[in-house]
Amino acid sequence: MKNKIKIASYVSFWSLIIGIMVGGYLTLVNWCIDAVWKHAKLGLPWAGKVFVICLTGGLIIGLLNKFLGDYPLTIAEVLTQTRQEGHLDYHNWWKSFVLGLTVLASGGSVGPEASATVLTASMINWVGDRWRLAHFTDHFKLWTGSLKKEKLSALPRFHEMFASKRQQKLITTLLTLVGVVGLAIVLKIFPEEGVFGIHLRQIDWAWSSCWAILPALMVGFVFGWLFVKSGSLFAKIIQPNWSPIIKAVVFGLLLACAGLFSQDALFSGEFRIVPFAKEAMFLPPLYLICVAFIKLITTNFGFFMGWRGGTIFPAIFSSAAIGSALALIMPGSFQVTAAIVLSVSVTVILRRPLLTAILLILLVSIYLAPLVLVTCYLTAWIMKKFPILQP
Repeated sequence: MKNKIKIASYVSFWSLIIGIMVGGYLTLVNWCIDAVWKHAKLGLPWAGKVFVICLTGGLIIGLLNKFLGDYPLTIAEVLTQTRQEGHLDYHNWWKSFVLGLTVLASGGSVGPEASATVLTASMINWVGDRWRLAHFTDHFKLWTGSLKKEKLSALPRFHEMFASKRQQKLITTLLTLVGVVGLAIVLKIFPEEGVFGIHLRQIDWAWSSCWAILPALMVGFVFGWLFVKSGSLFAKIIQPNWSPIIKAVVFGLLLACAGLFSQDALFSGEFRIVPFAKEAMFLPPLYLICVAFIKLITTNFGFFMGWRGGTIFPAIFSSAAIGSALALIMPGSFQVTAAIVLSVSVTVILRRPLLTAILLILLVSIYLAPLVLVTCYLTAWIMKKFPILQP
């Protein structure tokens, strides 16, 4: 019983630390971006600054790719490795940390969710291995030693520590909540202007919006399909024997050129989504279409040129841009049409209607929540009924 209390205390402590570390990483990302793009005394106009930062960042990223490999891992790669091997090899966590932070600080059109997922999963697997070791060997002191693969591979699997699946879900859920507390502590100490929340913007409902439903569905499906398929296209174009340094520097040049057209071509778009949605009502549709496709290119092409990271926020941002473009030329409510396109496109890209709905409901007006929820699940149903529409 005493040993069980020690184990429970240890695991709870590290769950709290994991939350704190993840919050610290996200805060560090924002600090680095601000340090490079806002506080660095380069004495250059925007055109000069964007070229200096993107080209320098490209050179550093290329060198890191050459000597460390293709990092950070994506969420899909983390899930695949965990599913196939039963755990994530956490010994290379620092590679995802270094490259992820460098790409984000250099203005890469990707989000921090990929590198944050790798760091979170690595820490969880590290704690899980020590938990197994303590549980099955009944020696708490072994937690302070090094973890040898031979010793760990001889132990039963993680789920065998629990009496039932229900008990496993309950305990892991409680530990997750402890981690969320740690994350909340950091975000409270170092607050950032967030995009997620309950937005109470009024909606101009109009029956004429019904004329825009079918075009909005079609545009959402087409753009979501293009966003996903562009990744496959770029993967075929880019040859694996190309020098990682040349690839990264060339893309740095392309990213700088895109940044001259619009600053929204840079970064994940996470903190620009809400203000951009308000600005879009007064922007030309052609400009919005250009921004959407430039964002698509800088995210997916950049990924295969070594500027790797998460694609969720760039996907949301570019979908919002294309939805706004359609909303400006269709009758009815601007917000309704844009929300339909956004919901369809992001559902096609993520293929998870509930996750998509939750993300978007926290970004758009809360009055659009029923429309977003129905549209996400309708899109998932259509893709299931007509597999040809799946990218």
